[in-house]
Amino acid sequence: MYKLFLLLLLIVLTLAEPGSAAAEPAAFVPATEATVDARPVPRPNYKRYKGRKKHRKPGFFKRWAARRKAKRKQKVAPRKGVITVDPPTRTQ
Repeated sequence: MYKLFLLLLLIVLTLAEPGSAAAEPAAFVPATEATVDARPVPRPNYKRYKGRKKHRKPGFFKRWAARRKAKRKQKVAPRKGVITVDPPTRTQ
């Protein structure tokens, strides 16, 4: 089935005249000297909107770094104003 389809496609492509299909009439060809200006075409001064990134989850490495930083901060000194108590012991 595919061979037949490819064969028909190749026949259609070989019979098509590429010169007449690609050529434009002379009326639509612009005059290059009259229309071309020496100044470059200005580029737009806006960027594509990429969505809100405020609520986006940070990547793996940023989360990993934040976790390491938080652990280091927690080890250095306990929080001020927090009373630490030993865990309760069970008596029988």
